[in-house]
Amino acid sequence: MKQISIIAAVMLLALLAGIPASAQSLPIQADTVCADEQADYQILTGKIGPYEVKMHLRISGAQDDDEVGYYYYTAHPNNRFKLKMISMVAVNAKGTMELVLHEYTPQGKHTGTFDGNYECRGDHYAGTFTNSKGQKFKFVLE
Repeated sequence: MKQISIIAAVMLLALLAGIPASAQSLPIQADTVCADEQADYQILTGKIGPYEVKMHLRISGAQDDDEVGYYYYTAHPNNRFKLKMISMVAVNAKGTMELVLHEYTPQGKHTGTFDGNYECRGDHYAGTFTNSKGQKFKFVLE
């Protein structure tokens, strides 16, 4: 009952503010926020700490625990790490997603975690990478 009252109040405020009913949907769905803006396959380049990397992603239509791509350090292009999507949650309706990816060696060992904000409309992914030793590094990929 409390949730219905909150939704009714939000809709009333939106109506009073002149926001069209089509824009009043709650909650924001991650799969619909990125659907129109996101390319099916993306290549992002940037850095994890001081290290240059290249990341290949296919997020469109992916579910939690799906393999969504790979990345490698540009100094070692033949040493690729697989990426599995752990979660993707909409932060706002403008295309910002909180995206968590796990890195795996070719042998299947979990060796790191990317936790950051992914911009569907600008192909930008930035946040914190934590390696298997618990060391944290900032990463920025575009």
